Amino acid sequence: MSKKAFVTGSTGFLGINLINKLLEKGWTVYALHRASSNLKHLSDPKINLVQGSITNLDSLRTAMPDQPDAVFHVAGNTSMWSKNNSEQYEDNVAGTENMVKCSMEKGARRFIQTSSIGAYGIHHHRIDETTPSNAASGPINYNRTKFLGEEAVKQAAKEGLSAIVINPAHIIGPYDDQNWAQLLMTVHNDDLPGIPGGKGSFCHVNDVVNAHIAAVDRGNVGENYLLGGEEARFIDVINMLQDMFAMKKSSNVTANWILKLGSVAFGIASVFTGKEPQVTPEKFELLTGTICCNFEKAQRDLGYQHRPMKESFSDSYAWLKKEGIL
Repeated sequence: MSKKAFVTGSTGFLGINLINKLLEKGWTVYALHRASSNLKHLSDPKINLVQGSITNLDSLRTAMPDQPDAVFHVAGNTSMWSKNNSEQYEDNVAGTENMVKCSMEKGARRFIQTSSIGAYGIHHHRIDETTPSNAASGPINYNRTKFLGEEAVKQAAKEGLSAIVINPAHIIGPYDDQNWAQLLMTVHNDDLPGIPGGKGSFCHVNDVVNAHIAAVDRGNVGENYLLGGEEARFIDVINMLQDMFAMKKSSNVTANWILKLGSVAFGIASVFTGKEPQVTPEKFELLTGTICCNFEKAQRDLGYQHRPMKESFSDSYAWLKKEGIL
């Protein structure tokens, strides 16, 4: 009998890749989606589509099968605009609390929480799993809500839920048209508002997926696993993309004060347009900071491997072209 997986965030970038890999490995997949979700990339008839919302506990109780071998809670609100803070809290904190409660009621064998390196907050050095989080007192609501969601999972682990927390850094790859694909498209369209001075760690979505699945059997209950990859300054990432598109390379990082001023100007404009600013104060903090991690623990316990950053962006670019987005 095949293993049963219940997946939230099934129509998102990471969720789609995870479901494809689970099907490839012979799992029976229950994919949670909202009534309004675009199911274009979940057309495989082997997928059990179940309607509901992580913010509605009763709908979860109806959607989740009894005794799933693994619950993959991938859904998350990644907004970096303060206008969405209230909704983000409901999704990332209250939604996770609902998922934990339902998983315990249904007798889930494993609970894999997709968190983020952001749950550790903002640091100006390479972090590991022992680094204390400062997210709760930090300026980025996304980081704060991911940290609080983790706290709910870890409390449930103390109460008997076999839960593991995965903290990826910057994820790149196919099926992304929102996250780092936005940078790729901005460079492609020669529409960069500036080049931030920050640095990040980049990992391929399929490597992150493999770590999630490995955590079902190999992860230690109640523990975190940081998933990093190749580290690069953002100007080096942009130069790599400019090379990919046969464009002239940018040579200068934009001063922080100019980017800060830009975030203020974009914010003022958004009051009149109602649209999310291209650069928000939250995005400014991320793009001018250092987001890098030691991921030896995931390599040791989960067999985590990462591929070169260029391969990750090439795969993302190929998918965007195939879909006609670029």
